[in-house]
Amino acid sequence: MLAAPVAAATIRGTVRGDAIVGTPSADAITAGPGDDLVQAAWGGVDRVDCGGGRDIVSADATDRVSANCEVVSSRLSVDTSTNPAGQHETAVEPDTFAWGSTVVAAYQLGRFNDGGASNIGTSVSTDAGRTWKRAVLPAVTVESQPPGPESAASDPTVAYDAVHGVWLVGTLTIEHNGSHVYVAHSTDGLHWSAPVDVASGPELDKDWFACDNNAASPYRGRCYAEYTDDAKNMTVSQSSDDGGLTWSAPVKAYTTLVGTQPVILPNGTLVVVAGDYADEDALTGSIASLRSTDGGATFTRSTIATLHAAANGAMRSASLPSVDVDSAGTIYAAWHDCRFRPGCKVNDMVLSTSTDGVTWSTPTRVPIAPLSSTLDVFIPGLAADPARPGHLGLVYAFFTAGSCARGACTLEMGFTTSPDGGKTWTAPQRLDAQPMQMSWLAKTTSGRMVGDYFSTSFAGGRVVPVFTLATSPLSGRFREAIFAASLPG
Repeated sequence: MLAAPVAAATIRGTVRGDAIVGTPSADAITAGPGDDLVQAAWGGVDRVDCGGGRDIVSADATDRVSANCEVVSSRLSVDTSTNPAGQHETAVEPDTFAWGSTVVAAYQLGRFNDGGASNIGTSVSTDAGRTWKRAVLPAVTVESQPPGPESAASDPTVAYDAVHGVWLVGTLTIEHNGSHVYVAHSTDGLHWSAPVDVASGPELDKDWFACDNNAASPYRGRCYAEYTDDAKNMTVSQSSDDGGLTWSAPVKAYTTLVGTQPVILPNGTLVVVAGDYADEDALTGSIASLRSTDGGATFTRSTIATLHAAANGAMRSASLPSVDVDSAGTIYAAWHDCRFRPGCKVNDMVLSTSTDGVTWSTPTRVPIAPLSSTLDVFIPGLAADPARPGHLGLVYAFFTAGSCARGACTLEMGFTTSPDGGKTWTAPQRLDAQPMQMSWLAKTTSGRMVGDYFSTSFAGGRVVPVFTLATSPLSGRFREAIFAASLPG
């Protein structure tokens, strides 16, 4: 590894494949002809020239990265919070949605150890993930500008209502005596309204939003909010027909399911996929679906598959599903599961599909590593290309091969695509330039955190995975942030 001193530096790689780590100042980095890993984020305005080989770069959005760098992940988030209870600088748990070439992301900023974060950050790209602008939701928490009433915010989710031309970012908020589901609105993905209160209760959890943009749907223009009401032991659905300004009364869709992810078929059928867990760690039980053919008024439940997931040591990594639907009406659900591994000791990504939300295919293994491997894969972010049925993208976390056996697990990020609905997958593409130590990640009561979910979106002929990366803390502050890569679709 080539690590520069603290002061700004000119760093030159060798003829081999190098791992280069920049300084907190503005660096000039010239990698060599090998396959290089360049960690330039959290510095000044760096200049990075990768040279030959196939190179992986992590950079700040303002860095000047040459076109000869093949895989570039840009930092989206900046945590400017200073409250003493929050862990700064941290950002975790991104969601995204794309419409045309525009991608909007939302994520937690300044994670608290005991739940939620200091605020919700957003980023928007209008060129399919190549460049980004960032913002922070107003009037949500006491850290917002202007301040809001809530003490913490979590579970950000993004949707777009094409009928009303409005972006929605939903969030679960936490206060002393309860919780809320809020939604903010924007016409450009950058400037946000004060939030609308969708729901409140003592113990709400895991909200998710989706809008019906299907031309043939009788419910076109309807947006749905799905969440869990733990105090009432139920999964809740609400809807809005005016771009998220007002919301229907809560409908009990089922008893408690966790991690609700709604998708809408071309005919307007609403399908919600979630975990029906048998343990508090959300590693066993089943993955379930709820189906509504009447615009969210009534629901029927189906079982997608039983769930068998392995624990991931120090990481917070419940086996929550990631779900999307393509333009042909095929639903894809992915989650991490250990059913294919001897002794159920490590996880794979698995995929199940359905065309109606009732009958689901037997889960198949995404072949990220050989069955004989000890590679442990978890936290999916799945997307289906709206322009090309069957084209999928999947981002995920994994432990560096052999690191846990050496007693010091390090975390990395990977990505793969499928051109044929999950029948075959491309060779995994590494996204991080530097394996992450557990001590670099935000603490929670459930383990170190990068997010309960990641996200991928197809936009403008490209595919944009969004995920969490970190480097070593500096001067008592974490350096954990949300990153995005824009890759050929």
